[in-house]
Amino acid sequence: MADKLEPKEDALNWVEKRFSTLAGYISSQISTFVAFLFLLFALGAFFGAFVYTRFPEIAIYFIIAPAALGLIAYYNRTVAVVLFVVFLAFFVL
Repeated sequence: MADKLEPKEDALNWVEKRFSTLAGYISSQISTFVAFLFLLFALGAFFGAFVYTRFPEIAIYFIIAPAALGLIAYYNRTVAVVLFVVFLAFFVL
């Protein structure tokens, strides 16, 4: 019976290795992806600052916030993952 368990354990180890490799790849790329999204939002904020002239006192926040969050997400993977989940929740719901 011990011989029958070994192939299942080998298959499970193989699947676990593949999933851990995939998870490692995704987690290493997610910070770059989220940083890219926030930099795109920063460019949109620059455009919005020119259009959004009715309230000029708060226009600077629309420019600084996405760029700052993008830089933080680039250097901190945890923040990037949290922001990515927020994006998914926002766009799905």
